[in-house]
Amino acid sequence: MPSSKDQMEQDRAVKLLQSVEQDSQQMVRASGNPRGLLTTVVAVSAVIFTLFQAFPPQAYWLAMLYLPLILWYVLAQRRRAKPRSLLNSPTLLTGAYAGYFFLCILLINCLRFWEATHLSEVLAKILVTFISGMFLVTKMQSAYNKARIEDGNDQVH
Repeated sequence: MPSSKDQMEQDRAVKLLQSVEQDSQQMVRASGNPRGLLTTVVAVSAVIFTLFQAFPPQAYWLAMLYLPLILWYVLAQRRRAKPRSLLNSPTLLTGAYAGYFFLCILLINCLRFWEATHLSEVLAKILVTFISGMFLVTKMQSAYNKARIEDGNDQVH
């Protein structure tokens, strides 16, 4: 039977591990992209994707909507620490991130079969594209953050 001293040491160790986990998650959130940027990129992509298919000749100028987003990204990343590259991480490329990325590609290909011609259909397609794209991109970001935390914890300094 463990003594009270052993129990206190175990409790202290558990609290320290929880503190490290919380600090790691906070660090990943702080070094990532602003949440609004991700949402805006998905929203603009949903509109552009739908209008390119519905009104091809008139919608090509909409691609210029990415220019302010690129500027926002550059300004947001200018003062942040550069995150470690995870391209060689086997958990990232074979795990949930790769699965959600594959589902994004599948979603885009399936949505190309939806021919929206009327205004109500175009708006419905934009909404469906945004909601499903936001769900998948959020899941991909969560998987990426988890892989970054695991990779950071596995590093030996």
